[in-house]
Amino acid sequence: MRCYIDGITHIGEGVARIEGKATFIPYAIPGETVEVEITEEKKRFRRARLTEIKDSSEDRITPLCPHFYECGGCAYQHVSYPKQLELKQRVVQESINRIGKIDLEVNPVLGMEEPWRYRNKVAWHVDRINGQLKMGYYQNDSHKIIDITTCKLISVEMENLSLYIKAKLDELNLPDHGEIVIRQSSLNRKLMLVFRGDGMENVSINSLLDYPELESIYTINNDFYTLLHGEPYLEEEINGLHYDISALSFFQVNSGQTSKLYDLVKEYAHARPSNRVLDAYCGMGSISLLLAKTARKVLGVESYAPAIKDATNNKYKNKIFNCDFLTGPCEIIIPQLIDEFDLVVLDPPRAGCTEDLIEAIAAISPRRIVYVSCNPATLARDLALFEKEGFETREIQPVDMFPQTSHVECVVRIYRKEKTASTTVYE
Repeated sequence: MRCYIDGITHIGEGVARIEGKATFIPYAIPGETVEVEITEEKKRFRRARLTEIKDSSEDRITPLCPHFYECGGCAYQHVSYPKQLELKQRVVQESINRIGKIDLEVNPVLGMEEPWRYRNKVAWHVDRINGQLKMGYYQNDSHKIIDITTCKLISVEMENLSLYIKAKLDELNLPDHGEIVIRQSSLNRKLMLVFRGDGMENVSINSLLDYPELESIYTINNDFYTLLHGEPYLEEEINGLHYDISALSFFQVNSGQTSKLYDLVKEYAHARPSNRVLDAYCGMGSISLLLAKTARKVLGVESYAPAIKDATNNKYKNKIFNCDFLTGPCEIIIPQLIDEFDLVVLDPPRAGCTEDLIEAIAAISPRRIVYVSCNPATLARDLALFEKEGFETREIQPVDMFPQTSHVECVVRIYRKEKTASTTVYE
């Protein structure tokens, strides 16, 4: 069946209309004419498999990774990098227009000079299959482990350690199922190794102790972690601030782009010496501490207790004393706050904010809101809710934190509208 690709989904699949019905086709690029085979028929859409490219896009390239078409880690390796950025901007723009009903042009995506080997963290799945331990990524839309020989998103040092561990799986006394996580500091290139899952406490690490650059080895079971070897933290530096990264820390996986993203947050926030700042979903406090350098006072709120522990440690590490943290769900804590805030920063999970939380933030009546989002659809929904509460979206800047994948981060500048008798003033 022949069709023309005229759209793209948020997960990077091409979209065609066949007999009036939207059809989703992995690995197809807008502008191409292709032959497909229908694989799934639903009431409102179809799914199809690409069988032949009749008219190829000039942006179609050969994937760098030999595992691309079976591994679920990447979505865009067959697309030139400038086109990837264009497609991501398009996805954000369509979400803002269609879901948010907001008439605002989204800025071009802020990309990377070198969009490969950027990740500072990798998580490998481990499963025993037919009596033999396997380590790798999951195949697309399945829990079948792909035997990975290379990953072009992680550093050479992380890849070499991964292959070393893979060769020694039978010596490590691992359980039948689990996860092996490797983290790396961009500051000194040191590595942290984490064995995660039930039964990982029995791991044998003797064959790993002399591995160069390996700074620490942990086990984690249900968020309880044990340091088996080495230093308790990796050191990291972003925008002049120093962080201790633990086995449980949430830290952006792209250190280089994180610096650019935080520069945007700082610019949009424009925190002044008189400003009181609320940082919702503050994680390990990286944005809180950044803004505390120029603001009067910052309060960070986060439900994940280990992240707040990291935030507090990093606060004292950087000698920042005008920043405090509260542990608990933002949806519960923020409506109870009696303090006033000039600025609110939001960095919620992919699900976005609840309507009650948006109403609670509106009740605080901050002059400015900076919204950091990893999901264009929930971002658009939430921006529409803020518009109803008397705010206006002024600027949306996507940042490519995850090249070769379909994911995109956005930083949004939001202002409170101050109405007078004759006009609307933006503070």
